[in-house]
Amino acid sequence: MKKVLLISYFFPPCNLTASERVYSWAKHLNASGYYPIVITRRWDHQIKSLEDVSIATPTDIIHQKNDSFEMYQLPYIPNTKDKIYSKYGNKKMVLLRRTLSLIEIVLQRYINSFIPYNNIGQFADELISKNNDIKNVIISGNPYILFKYGYQLQKKYNVKWIADYRDAWTTSEIDLIERGFLFKWIRDNDKHLEKKWVGTASAITSVSEPLLNEISSFVGVKGKWISNGFETGEFDKFLNMPTFNDFTITYVGTLYHGQQIEFFCEAFIKLINNMDGIKVKLLFPGLAFHQEQHQRINNCMQGYEQYFECTERTEKEKILEIEARSHLLLYPAWKGFKGIIASKIYEYISSGTHTLVAPSDNGEVEKIIIESGCGTCTNTVDETYNFLVTAYKKYEQGIKLQADLRGDKALFFSRKHQAKRLAELLDAINK
Repeated sequence: MKKVLLISYFFPPCNLTASERVYSWAKHLNASGYYPIVITRRWDHQIKSLEDVSIATPTDIIHQKNDSFEMYQLPYIPNTKDKIYSKYGNKKMVLLRRTLSLIEIVLQRYINSFIPYNNIGQFADELISKNNDIKNVIISGNPYILFKYGYQLQKKYNVKWIADYRDAWTTSEIDLIERGFLFKWIRDNDKHLEKKWVGTASAITSVSEPLLNEISSFVGVKGKWISNGFETGEFDKFLNMPTFNDFTITYVGTLYHGQQIEFFCEAFIKLINNMDGIKVKLLFPGLAFHQEQHQRINNCMQGYEQYFECTERTEKEKILEIEARSHLLLYPAWKGFKGIIASKIYEYISSGTHTLVAPSDNGEVEKIIIESGCGTCTNTVDETYNFLVTAYKKYEQGIKLQADLRGDKALFFSRKHQAKRLAELLDAINK
């Protein structure tokens, strides 16, 4: 087994979606001859609000080892900014906290001690210095400041490292949506750092081909797109559960300003208005975690409160059950943006529930949906409304509109297969 060091801020037991990508590699890379060693932070608290991320953990290091991988969970010691945020949130001392955040963001680019989780970089350095058989490092961002450690480890130990982008950094178009001058100034200053740090990587990875190509062109490093994928068998225990009594459409996870949920809501309201005695529910499990987006749904659905529900963060098992029992799974794609693929798309595929992409991106998401046979894409409000009418009439007949999963096309996106593709990239950079 060849050792590979995986560095990721997010990793189970963290219950945020960001933790699942690297976790899948840790589980499956050993099938291709690699033994992952994971360095992450401790996650002793379930994340139910943004403030929970900043809570201090016990100060000892947790080291766990199994047949697939071993893991080091390092303590998280909050700085003054984090202590203020975890205690008061956005209620008190906001200006002071934002000032401290700005100082931290600027200085950590140049002085490691200003990185709140700098113990991750220090521990990686110590681990490689004691284990000369660790020749490969994969670092997953964000936070993108972690790429600084890849740059430093390459310079010091000549390791071959891969920069994994779960999203684009300074080349991101979606990050500019509703952002102020200060954010844009910081991002412009980060451009040369991204080129400098990632320029020392042996390869890059990202979640879609368009994103990969854009980042690769910017930093001058080639790579491979590795999708987030889905875990096979994840929905097995829910296969025989009945669907919800009401015709249920579910959107899972975070909603962003670039996603035109208003588009779908207009079609959904039209369905309610035109179908007498309709029994329908629109679910947003976990969306109440983001107050601004929760309010956005409230605004869209004003006067139709009985037909939708936003809840706080929900346990993964319950989310899987909701997806399996729903009649449709909703995804409003990033219309006009290239290569933005939420990880939930792959989970939708494995659920077996029909996915509705409305509006479509006419790009990568639509390609995945069509090729895998898991759903339908619509581009206008009327087209979406007509599809909903058809699906609802089937519901009235006791028929659930199924996904028509196409064997190998769907299994290509399994996490096990994507880990195999990552191992092929490791093999290539080690030749």
